Amino acid sequence: MDKLKLAVTRISMLSERHLAFLCNPRLNEILPPFVNLGILGLNLGMQGMQFTSTSTVAENQLLSNSMYVHSIPTNNDNQDIVSMGANSAMITKRVIDNAYQVQAIEMIALLQAVDCLNIAEKLSETTAKIYDELRAIVPRFTADTPKHYDIERMRDYLFETKVELPK
Repeated sequence: MDKLKLAVTRISMLSERHLAFLCNPRLNEILPPFVNLGILGLNLGMQGMQFTSTSTVAENQLLSNSMYVHSIPTNNDNQDIVSMGANSAMITKRVIDNAYQVQAIEMIALLQAVDCLNIAEKLSETTAKIYDELRAIVPRFTADTPKHYDIERMRDYLFETKVELPK
């Protein structure tokens, strides 16, 4: 479980860094700040969701400390190696749930980027199908509205949906 926590945390870190790239026009050199499809200076775009993603990844990093090193003698010092596997498994579940949230935010940013660049019609058939499915879950947005339901719906889709790729 400790190794799985580390691997999943690393995946969430990569996703968050990809989101940071999409949100930073000095890095991507093509998208507006925070993939903002509204009015710059008035609307936030992905800014609030990026804060959520960054803090969630920081939580994963904290939670990914090894439980293995926390073995504590017990049973009148009869047991010197106590399994922390159950503790690690419960923490790992939290890390996985967090990683799905970070992935959901990244997917929303990617959808916004496709719309910003006006390239939906240039996507491959398979990618366009996925794009349409995801846009049905989280429509294009310009105004600042609470996004927690959008993130939750996207997270649920990512968790529950098996994408069939063409052979």
